[in-house]
Amino acid sequence: MTFGEKQTDPTTPMHWRGDMQADYFYPSGLAGEKFFRHLMQMDNFLATRCSTCEKVLFPPRLYCEDCFTEITDNDWREVPAAGTVKLFTVATRNAHSEKMEQPKIVALIDIERTDGAMLGIIKSQDLNKDYCGAKVRAILSPREKREGTLKDILYWEVI
Repeated sequence: MTFGEKQTDPTTPMHWRGDMQADYFYPSGLAGEKFFRHLMQMDNFLATRCSTCEKVLFPPRLYCEDCFTEITDNDWREVPAAGTVKLFTVATRNAHSEKMEQPKIVALIDIERTDGAMLGIIKSQDLNKDYCGAKVRAILSPREKREGTLKDILYWEVI
């Protein structure tokens, strides 16, 4: 079976020998563009509020995924670049399974005043601490060096 052929028999296993090039470009969309333009100039985040179910959506969206209400320009809100650690892990290996010189604390952070969360790196030397429930804030690049990407968030620090 070649790369362009379709699998039509679900009982027949499909495989690929060798390497497969897979490059992806995932645009941030209109809501993401507005979020990142704001982040380049301000030290807080943007979220959207659904006028029907009143959820505060983070990351911001153009419609509510729960009730399908369209988000208008009046529904955008600034929220703090801070939150609470919901869960975390200590990563000792990188994406290529190579041992890292310095382990990293990777956390899922509930963003304040929203119903959303994001992943982030907590900067700390204490790898044995339980960070669940810890309050953290984003440390951003200096404004003049921001590029309008997630890389503008350098790390999260415990407050």
